[in-house]
Amino acid sequence: MRFKSYIIWGIPSFVISFFIFNIFLDPTKEAFLKYSYWDSLFRFGETLRIANAKFVDDNKSDYRQLTDMAISGMVSKLDRHSSYYSPSEYSAFQDDTHRRYVGIGVMIRKTEKGILITRVFPKSPAQDSGLVVGDIIVRVKGESVVDWDLDQVSSRIKGIENTNVLLSVISNNDSLKTLKVRRQKIKISSVEDQGVDEDSIGYIRLVQFSSHSFEEFKSAIEELDSQSLKGLIIDLRDNAGGLLSSAVDIADLFLPKGQLIVSIKGRHKNDIREYKSKSLQYIKDIPLVVLMNGGSASASEILGGALSTWKKSVIVGEKSFGKGSVQTIFPMDDGSGLRLTTAMYFLPNGMTIHESGIEPDIVVECSDENETRLRIQRYVEGIMNPEEFEKQFGFFPVKDLQLEKAKEYLRSKMDFSESKSI
Repeated sequence: MRFKSYIIWGIPSFVISFFIFNIFLDPTKEAFLKYSYWDSLFRFGETLRIANAKFVDDNKSDYRQLTDMAISGMVSKLDRHSSYYSPSEYSAFQDDTHRRYVGIGVMIRKTEKGILITRVFPKSPAQDSGLVVGDIIVRVKGESVVDWDLDQVSSRIKGIENTNVLLSVISNNDSLKTLKVRRQKIKISSVEDQGVDEDSIGYIRLVQFSSHSFEEFKSAIEELDSQSLKGLIIDLRDNAGGLLSSAVDIADLFLPKGQLIVSIKGRHKNDIREYKSKSLQYIKDIPLVVLMNGGSASASEILGGALSTWKKSVIVGEKSFGKGSVQTIFPMDDGSGLRLTTAMYFLPNGMTIHESGIEPDIVVECSDENETRLRIQRYVEGIMNPEEFEKQFGFFPVKDLQLEKAKEYLRSKMDFSESKSI
């Protein structure tokens, strides 16, 4: 009998020990020990049960739909950068991070006028269908996008390969057109443009920080290396960010070993992580300018802020967006995912840019109208002469004053007596 009692008491002890050990491995499971967690769970379950049984439209109230709506609402209320991804949305998010997805081949930005097309990829379905930079999307599949955020617009435009999506857009001449665009696999390069001008000033436009951005950026630098650069411009305008690791690795190319690039501070006092330059420094002793504007955010601000703090570059343009928070992706067992703000990042000087942005060293403002015009020019540059351009788009090409100011600054700092290689 005593032996049996040992077994009876031993099993619960083992279970409790195992449970506590699991909590140690995963602190989120501490909730299982709290009454408030179970009380909230029961309240949610009761609401779910009543809504499923009593809501007038049973096509909108199955358990899966209700749960997705509840989770999405709960997470989005935390802050504007936290969100819930359904299984299909999470899959699309992963594809986007790796710069591959099925879509139409455009980049979009929310403006006061609507969902603005800021980029049309060459040889894409969007280009083949006649979409151009500056078009404003007003309807997707017949539904108005007025109250949609970018994620909602993106998820509805993307879809299954070789299917069509119906878009209604307002073009540059204010005419409304409806287009049927075929979805195809889209592969995007992070480095969109690069080159060297007659003054040996190099230029690289980086449009996003993805898992391949560092390799693409380094390859671009190596290509420019053979042309005896005397100055370099990194264009981060309208680069909304991406992977922190890519921004850190690119910053590493410009900094000597051991310099702080960014520090990340989490929920608790001792939850601090510092990212320092290693031994990747490749670019030395040439003047550097980073172009930024209100569309430069997150990883763009990390790169631009770190280089500016260490006096490796000056920033030309307009104040950046001001996104100083870090989001972590938590995969769920059913294929969905949570995107939660888990930390804040700080520049090497200890400054946070959250909600305040980075002020440029040299301010060069650009109106919304000219910003849109410059985007259009960028993607047809070299394809048509100014007269053809004006006939096609209704305005004569405008000067990129921010880029011109960057070149002017570099010329004032460059040594024309001899070439400097990088």
